[in-house]
Amino acid sequence: MTGHQLAVGAVLRRGKDVLLISDPPDWALPGGAVEAGEPLLARVAQEAGYASVLAERLLWVARYPAGGVEYEMLGFEVTGVGPHDDSGAWVPLAEAVDRLSRMWFAPIREPAVAYLTGRARVATLWTWTDLNEPAVTHPRVSSA
Repeated sequence: MTGHQLAVGAVLRRGKDVLLISDPPDWALPGGAVEAGEPLLARVAQEAGYASVLAERLLWVARYPAGGVEYEMLGFEVTGVGPHDDSGAWVPLAEAVDRLSRMWFAPIREPAVAYLTGRARVATLWTWTDLNEPAVTHPRVSSA
């Protein structure tokens, strides 16, 4: 492996709705790679359409290799601060789960769907040694 990259994703709720960002052909949670010196949740706030966001709790850590880089993605539940600029789409929870379930990228899809459906506890560690194989989780995640 040639390096390490930190990434972040977030669940934002408004009542029973979840904010999703269009990432053609999929829908995703707001977030992305964190650049050196960038505040951890700045990318989430930008994609979510808020001036800033406050982390409420850590939902998951996903570790996976991709393109010779070791990634560590932190998933948070966050609250937006300030007015929302209408970025993304607020969708009902069941629809958000359905859209995320069809996403091709397992390190976002699996933790997000498991958390939103109540199958995973907060602060679950997801580890992939190969993205073509299932993740190992600690603690264990119940099956769908």
